[in-house]
Amino acid sequence: MHRIATALGLLLLMSAPVVAQKEFEPTAAERKTIDDCIDKTAGDSELEQMSKCIGPIADPCVDAPGANTFTIVACNMREQTIWDDRLNEWYGQAQSRLKDAAAAVALKTRSTWIQLGDEKCRLLGEAYKGSTFASVATGNCTRIETGRRALEMRSIFEDLDH
Repeated sequence: MHRIATALGLLLLMSAPVVAQKEFEPTAAERKTIDDCIDKTAGDSELEQMSKCIGPIADPCVDAPGANTFTIVACNMREQTIWDDRLNEWYGQAQSRLKDAAAAVALKTRSTWIQLGDEKCRLLGEAYKGSTFASVATGNCTRIETGRRALEMRSIFEDLDH
């Protein structure tokens, strides 16, 4: 009996990372929510798009029944993943349209631009260092900064058509 209990315990421990991983992977519906918002606000300014489209996945998690640090961080990570995927997609599309080598190099230096947002979020995390809120604050900041950078990259990509 002891062996069965031990084996069951090991099985549960080994499956825990898979369960936790699913918490951080955006669903198709969550991706669609962001895509629909981007489509719906296509004619709006960048700032209007940012205010309308950054947050529909993560923001409601704070007030959800049973919300805790883990669930809020998971929501932030899922939305941040969606924005990171969009940022990479639009960056690739912009790079492929640039014919001028200097412009391609300028676009490539976006890593400095992204590092600025990363540093902002790191400093915010330092402000809450040692508290459980540090992961919430840092995750929230990273999600917002990634969304902003993605929408800014989309504007760059769209401007290349003109």
